[in-house]
Amino acid sequence: MAAEFQLSVVAPDRSVVDEPIQSVVLPGTEGYLGILAGHEPAVVGLKAGILEFLDRSSNRHYVSVTGGFAEVTGAKVTILADAAERAQDIDVARAERALENARAALRGDGASGVSRDIAVAEMERAMTRIKAGRLR
Repeated sequence: MAAEFQLSVVAPDRSVVDEPIQSVVLPGTEGYLGILAGHEPAVVGLKAGILEFLDRSSNRHYVSVTGGFAEVTGAKVTILADAAERAQDIDVARAERALENARAALRGDGASGVSRDIAVAEMERAMTRIKAGRLR
């Protein structure tokens, strides 16, 4: 059995994950990063992507994150995410509607009045949620 460490994923409104795990793969700003117990301490910037982890029983789990930071120590990984949601909790149909709304805003359709940067960020978030939601 692989050595375990604690994973905590926290969004501004709630705790998403807080459990012992075997491994985690994070969507870092410089690329995906795999972490096992005993990893060297680090602070890593996160981009929108899918966080993947193996629990104690080697079951694979997915979490959609849309940026933030990860603090890594040998015994714990703490994720402070801008937004985070477990794959099984994602409403894929709702995420698809959000993606279409963001695309419409980029085309200038409708009266959304959002900036291009916000529309691009919303597209990225929706696409990440859709991918994670389909991984259940």
